[in-house]
Amino acid sequence: MIRSRLLTSFLAISMGWVIAVAQTAPTSAKPAGASSSAGQGTAVSPSPSPQPESVVAADAPVITLNGVCEVSLNGQPKSAPRAGTAPKAPAAAASSAAHPDCKTQITRAEFEKLTKIVPANIPRRQIATTYVQFITAANEGVKLGVDKDPDFSEQLAVMRLQLLAQAAERKLRTEASNVSDADIKAYYDQNPTAFEEVTLTRIFVPRSPAETAGGQTAPDSKGIADNARQQLASGGDPDKIQKTVFEQLKNTAEPPSTKFGAKRRGTMPPAHEQKIFSLKQGEVSEVVQDTVGYVIYRVDAKQEVPLDQAKEQVKQRLTQQRLDDARQKIMGASKAEYNDAYFGSEASAPRPGQPGGPPTLKPKAEATPNPAAATGTNPSPTQSANPKK
Repeated sequence: MIRSRLLTSFLAISMGWVIAVAQTAPTSAKPAGASSSAGQGTAVSPSPSPQPESVVAADAPVITLNGVCEVSLNGQPKSAPRAGTAPKAPAAAASSAAHPDCKTQITRAEFEKLTKIVPANIPRRQIATTYVQFITAANEGVKLGVDKDPDFSEQLAVMRLQLLAQAAERKLRTEASNVSDADIKAYYDQNPTAFEEVTLTRIFVPRSPAETAGGQTAPDSKGIADNARQQLASGGDPDKIQKTVFEQLKNTAEPPSTKFGAKRRGTMPPAHEQKIFSLKQGEVSEVVQDTVGYVIYRVDAKQEVPLDQAKEQVKQRLTQQRLDDARQKIMGASKAEYNDAYFGSEASAPRPGQPGGPPTLKPKAEATPNPAAATGTNPSPTQSANPKK
């Protein structure tokens, strides 16, 4: 099962296979002196610390796969040598069926090309073990003639397109992240409201069920919230108000803390944020309704985040803004025309989120409401990523 997951992950190449290596590669120990069983999914024994690169020559083999010689390291089938000729190197040996003692060798230079696309925190031995399993399975694929299946070339073509698109995205992101200190300062000065921060007190009034267990009408949550708001605006103790709210609702859960802390723009639901940042220090909001109940906020302090604390946030916003602009420019240059007789009219095509349509791109917090998201305690990461124009 472990090997199956590894091989499946490897088929994605640069689309996340290294994560699967880190999570599922076998690392349990074998008895001392036991050899590794390459390609069999067998655990390998712990190895000593890797030798310095200068100790191992670039063209010296670091992995030897005995009995594997149908496939080259680039995935192409190897050609069997002509009659009367000998293989130029072990990696060019004839079919393993005809030469069971053949082998494939991977040099240090070849292996290190692979490690360039793998996070540095994954041990070399772990990468090598998974790579061996990948080559062994691919070798079997060549023997089975998988590479000659009609759909194989199409799959390769699609994977090439994906890799090209991903490489282009990485390059665009690298270029977009080249943000100077002057750019950061200019954006900060031109968008002062984007870096406002408020320190809040919050009263939370959860919704009550329609009826109690005895069939009596449940307490009026909205009325309780209105009363709590009046008490908070009159200078009442927030903790006592919050406790009373839960007692009136006959809610046996522990009341949440009323100290909601410092919140920046972009970290709370838009409906809440719009009301909060329009308040002055000391003012209390109206009762704000959401999917799980009612909330009342008091602004205890209002300040602007200093540039040195906002610098990374500004850089992220500018990077994302530039990346979005680059994407829009690239996609805008493509003018696709679709054959309605084949695809159907655009008006009848399912929209995102509809049955049969593409998946919706709405943040999870909006698509699936939950108490934490609705009250601003767990904001969607996409909210803070949108720059204030």
